[in-house]
Amino acid sequence: MMKMLKSKVLFLVGMVALLWGIEVADTLSHHLLDNLGAIRPRTQIGLAQIFSAPFLHGGWQHLIGNTMALIPLGLLMLVQRAFVPVMMVSIVVGGLGTWAFGSGPTLGFSGVLFGFMGFLLARGIYTRKPLAIAISLITLSYFGGMAAYNLLPHEGVSWAGHFWGFVGGLVAAKQLKAPRPNDI
Repeated sequence: MMKMLKSKVLFLVGMVALLWGIEVADTLSHHLLDNLGAIRPRTQIGLAQIFSAPFLHGGWQHLIGNTMALIPLGLLMLVQRAFVPVMMVSIVVGGLGTWAFGSGPTLGFSGVLFGFMGFLLARGIYTRKPLAIAISLITLSYFGGMAAYNLLPHEGVSWAGHFWGFVGGLVAAKQLKAPRPNDI
C-alpha cells in the first residue's frame, strides 16, 4: 500500500515538474511557446494546439494557481486510478469545445483541472459507492465556489476552456462508470 502511494505521489511530482519545466523554457524563450501553443479558436492550426495548450501557462501566477489545484485534485484522481484517462478526455473534449466556442487564445492546465472536478463530482453518482460519494461531496464543498465563478464568462478567464474541460470530466465519469476491483 505504501509503495503504491509513493508511486502515485512521484507521478504527481513528475507532472508538476513537467509543467514547471515547460514554464521555465517558455520564460527563457520570451514566451515563444505560449505564442505557438495556445488554442486559437476556429483556425486550422488551433486544432493541433489542443494538445499543447494545457501544458503552457500565461505566466508564473497562472501556473502557481493551477499547481495549487492540481495537487489535491491530482491525488484524488490518482487514488481512483483515473488521472491519465480523464486528463486525455478533458484535453480532447475541452480543447474541441474551446476551439469551437472560445473567444481568444487559450492555454493552461485549468481545463484539465475542471475535467477532474467534473469527474470527481459525477463519479459518486455513477458508481454509488459510499467513498466515491464522499469524495464527490468533498470536491463540491472545496472547489464548488471556484468552479461556479470560473465557469461563467468574465474578462481574462477562459470560460470555454473551463466549461468544456468540466464537460470532458462528466463524459469521462460516464464512460468510466463501471468500477474496477478496489476502486472507490
